[in-house]
Amino acid sequence: MERTESLITYVLRSTARTDVLIAIANGQCSVQMLLEQGLMSDSAVYNALSELENRGLISTSEANEYRLTGIGSIIVNFLRRQQKMEELIQTDSEFWQSHDITVLPRSFQFDLTELVSGWVVRATDTRPSRAEYEVEDRLKATTSACVVEPVYDDRHITALLDNCESCRLVMPANVLSSLRNDELPISDFGEDLDIRVADVSFELAVTDENLLLSLPFFDGSYDTHSKFVADSERARNWGRKVFEQIWSDAERVDDLH
Repeated sequence: MERTESLITYVLRSTARTDVLIAIANGQCSVQMLLEQGLMSDSAVYNALSELENRGLISTSEANEYRLTGIGSIIVNFLRRQQKMEELIQTDSEFWQSHDITVLPRSFQFDLTELVSGWVVRATDTRPSRAEYEVEDRLKATTSACVVEPVYDDRHITALLDNCESCRLVMPANVLSSLRNDELPISDFGEDLDIRVADVSFELAVTDENLLLSLPFFDGSYDTHSKFVADSERARNWGRKVFEQIWSDAERVDDLH
């Protein structure tokens, strides 16, 4: 085997090496403890320990206990992130397969594991507006929200205006222009709704209780029939950080001509 092989690839090529490395990271530090886990045969455990130690991923203490090296810790962090990403895909593999995550800021695509506790709400034949009402109902139930809207939805805006005490909204310039010229004067939005414009193609709403996310299909078309919903603090923090980056790069309405 050539030494140029990636250490991550080296670990992943063997279930025994992967399981033993993670077990040591989880505190199974002695040979006996590893054997008692029943992860694999005794010989597989011994071989994996030898291989991992030879590659500098683990070391032994004076008490004959195994511990991760710095490199071993880095690889375990990668493996755990990989496991979380697989869990996220399993929340709704159809949704993640058919929607374009590359419209999100690139740095946040790597942190999608923060959404692992979420689920997808879909429209049905008997409730064709189910997904849109899901967003509307959650916006009605909050007094504070950060919202990215790639298209104008009267129900969402009305929900914000009815209950909002501190809300921010980002939308494309052409949508804002349409509201100014044809549908609704921008002054009618009121002082409680702060608006900026940016070229956005995904929908995001972060309230005190929820995160709601809608991604476009790969042809760029807007999906009104499915919304990803999460209510964990980790998911909301992820959403807030995404919004703050979009917000900081967006143009103030007063700056537009």
